Amino acid sequence: MTDLVHLVEKEEYYLKLHNTKTAKQTIRKLLADWSNFYKSLQAYKRDYTQFKRRPKPPGYKKRRTQVIFYDETIKKKPLQIGIIEPTNGCFRIKSDKEFKQVVVTPKTFGYIVDVSYETGDENIPIEVNDSYMNIDMGVNNLCAMTSDKTRPVLINGRIVKSINQWYNKNPSKSASKKRYNRIENYFHHVSKVIIGNCVENNIKTIIIGHNDGWKQKNKMRKKNKQNFLYIPFNNLIMKIEYKAIKAGIKVIRTEEAYTSKASYLDRDDIPVYEKDRVIAFSGTRIKRGLYKSKNGTILNADVNGSGNIGRKIIKNNDYFIRLDRSLAARPELVNPLKYFMPVGLGEIGVDTKQVNV
Repeated sequence: MTDLVHLVEKEEYYLKLHNTKTAKQTIRKLLADWSNFYKSLQAYKRDYTQFKRRPKPPGYKKRRTQVIFYDETIKKKPLQIGIIEPTNGCFRIKSDKEFKQVVVTPKTFGYIVDVSYETGDENIPIEVNDSYMNIDMGVNNLCAMTSDKTRPVLINGRIVKSINQWYNKNPSKSASKKRYNRIENYFHHVSKVIIGNCVENNIKTIIIGHNDGWKQKNKMRKKNKQNFLYIPFNNLIMKIEYKAIKAGIKVIRTEEAYTSKASYLDRDDIPVYEKDRVIAFSGTRIKRGLYKSKNGTILNADVNGSGNIGRKIIKNNDYFIRLDRSLAARPELVNPLKYFMPVGLGEIGVDTKQVNV
């Protein structure tokens, strides 16, 4: 980077980048983008099937773009009294912790400023035992959680649907900001419920079903497609992952091909997705929300999918014998916003609802 700075430091475009620190930061980002491009290109040449298209070289942004501020572009004196302020003075944030970087992301309603901290929790040794939490993500049930130590838990997803539907009827900058904040708040509550459940039951591994590019070329009906595409699932998964690291819990993402069609109780084979492949399964989905196994046993459809997601990774048959007993119980429908209600305002501080299946 130093050599490139010396080559361009007298150029007009370099001198117009506010100051030397901002200019060096821009060059650092430029080098990172080109380095990532060449790495992607090499990976594409080795196996192009892992890509949707050939990687393109970095180009100029037509609209506002994300900006990263590192330590050298932050004023030192304000930082000594707990205020983060860049050298161009575009924002001021109170912070009494040592930060790694500050990321400014443009939104339709303004800008979001995220401060990244390095806590050292990433070095916590992750303990792996024979208990797992399997999570299947959806729309009406945002997360279906199954484990051999607890009864199935369904996280209410209709709240996110309601937020999105309200915004679609009243689109504006203020409504967009409110939608963003409400979903962020809800996802923080959801991830807290999931990690709290794992800590309470000494579960050290979380398995989450997630297909890369699952929102591209989606063949759902228009109404269902809109509900699905408007939910930022990856945002929720990232919140679960960083809170899990802090709690010493391992998170595994796995593809979820055929997990909703296969019968968990009949232990149907669940292969990786192949185009035009026709597979016959033992059970069937008799109506929305219910799955019927080969012998007539009725199971919540999302719970069935969650168990199958675990089967993609776990090879311990004893675990599934224990999981069978857990799935025999009725699932609980949980509203995370009321889950941590203080004792006295709700029964034992938890608001749950049983779902009949």
